[in-house]
Amino acid sequence: MPRPLKASRELRQRFDLYLDEREVDQIRASAQAARLPMSTFLRRVALRQQITVPPSAGNLDRWRELAPLANNLNQIARACNAGLLPEGIDPVVSQLAEQVRLLRLELLGLQGDRP
Repeated sequence: MPRPLKASRELRQRFDLYLDEREVDQIRASAQAARLPMSTFLRRVALRQQITVPPSAGNLDRWRELAPLANNLNQIARACNAGLLPEGIDPVVSQLAEQVRLLRLELLGLQGDRP
């Protein structure tokens, strides 16, 4: 969980920095990607604090799609560790394998054929 922003009354020192337009654009884009104000982004970078970039809306949608399959996989693993083979496991495992294949293609930027 990221630390909360400092109250403006705590931030009383001003620091001037000269940048060219390209540098400002780069920093602004990075700050926007991290969903942070530029001043907060620059402070964290300068102090070598962690900047966690929130996932994109597309990644959140994909995460939600995979959540039930991850739950099924966890249940299958528990059953197997207990020495049980659940009924109807074959279609679930096949579906999991296909989702993993598609996720790998997405991560490689190849976008596979999503159902």
